[in-house]
Amino acid sequence: MDNIKTSSLIAQFLKSQFETFTVKDFYTYLRKHGSKVTKMQVADLLYSSDYVFPLINQEFITRAGVFTGRWFSFAPSKEEIKKNHIILGHRCMPFVNQDVNPDSYQLLSDGKIIESEAQSFSMNQALDTFALFGEGYVIPYILNDKANTSIPLTSVQYNLPLAVDLTSWPLDKLFENQKVEFGDRILCRVSDWNNNIIEVFLQKNDTSGFMVSASAIKREEWYSQVEEALLAGFEKHGPAASIESQLAFLFLENQETLCSKNCGSIEEFIVTSKKVKFQPYGLETRLWNADSVVPYIGNWNNHAKKDLIMSEIAMMFTPSVIDAFIENLLYQESCGKSVPTLNELVDSIFPNVLAEGSLEWKFVLLNLEKRFDILKKAYNSFRDYPVAEIRKRCVDVFSQVSQLLCEIGSSEVSADNFPQQELVVLTQLYGHLARLLEEVENDYTRDLFPADDVALSLEGMEDTFYEIRGILKKAVEDNRSRGYELVTEKE
Repeated sequence: MDNIKTSSLIAQFLKSQFETFTVKDFYTYLRKHGSKVTKMQVADLLYSSDYVFPLINQEFITRAGVFTGRWFSFAPSKEEIKKNHIILGHRCMPFVNQDVNPDSYQLLSDGKIIESEAQSFSMNQALDTFALFGEGYVIPYILNDKANTSIPLTSVQYNLPLAVDLTSWPLDKLFENQKVEFGDRILCRVSDWNNNIIEVFLQKNDTSGFMVSASAIKREEWYSQVEEALLAGFEKHGPAASIESQLAFLFLENQETLCSKNCGSIEEFIVTSKKVKFQPYGLETRLWNADSVVPYIGNWNNHAKKDLIMSEIAMMFTPSVIDAFIENLLYQESCGKSVPTLNELVDSIFPNVLAEGSLEWKFVLLNLEKRFDILKKAYNSFRDYPVAEIRKRCVDVFSQVSQLLCEIGSSEVSADNFPQQELVVLTQLYGHLARLLEEVENDYTRDLFPADDVALSLEGMEDTFYEIRGILKKAVEDNRSRGYELVTEKE
């Protein structure tokens, strides 16, 4: 694909298409606008895109099509009422673009966009309101808010501040002629998915004394429906890619029931539910059955458990990851250090996967040689210097993680025979490191690359890998030994 033009066309379509469509529809759109793509490329893109849901009959629907105009709500906390400002955090999840931070949302009230303001909130309030982003992501989301100009992420390795400035919206400007009180709700719907515009309405608390209102009763029914649907979703979709993905499936499949004006909120549901809680999932968090851990293998992927790890490995080896290995070699070479040959580089990138000298191995080597020649001609060690050391650390630990994953995946032992949480952690590390390498290789953002933050994150990944490596290596050896039976002669 001609990257820049095609990427722009794809983004435009997926953020503005509201009706169901087919591969042929999307292919025709791209070709009509001058993009040179094949139907297979289009199909691969749609099935892998986070912006699209595949439906029955080989049709698709975008997130914009599913979630635009759908109702959701939340109840401001006592602290928000006291400060006369609300923060959004995870409260618009999954109805908004999942790649846009909450500080970039726009709130529309009575036909007017209301400007956001910086306001100090307790860290406890912030943690509660960003919790659905999941373990490991909550603090970065909070501290990377544009309103926080005084507390860098690298300063909170051991202690969190008591308060933090966050992007917020003043209640008296959102609802000029109405006083917002504790117990009131804010009803929302996304009116413009592409521009992250959320329309808001005030719902006054209509329960008084011992009288429970009809809307409150319907909201309790809503919580029961959410619980039932989530438990069914765990069996069908598993832990998915994130809590946001879990909620996207929930509201996609139950939108007519759950997206009503008497809806509750997921953050309130989690507090009261006895069957669904936050559960650790490797380095991350998922919503899950309150009385069980989240396994790597379950009903949702049991059919592919023998090939699952190798398929995950294949998905992560993007061109940018390969480029990172090559540019790491070029930088080390420019520093006068001993470097591996391209033959050795193939074995380093694909350990235990390709038999040396096989047709697949020769094919990979040929393509690696071509890419090496292209990158070497344009390579500038001075331009590369700011990210070179971080890349080397990423490549080193990525290689070790990859080697262990390949040992497990090529052992022909089913993935459910390995320690599940450690296996989850290993695959998550693999994905995180692959994304870091892709960020390093992004020329457009290289000058803004957050080297200090990445170094801190990488240190944690290295420590985590060394903690689980021994457990998984022992599991590999144990599984191998169980795979052979000794034959003894009969007496």
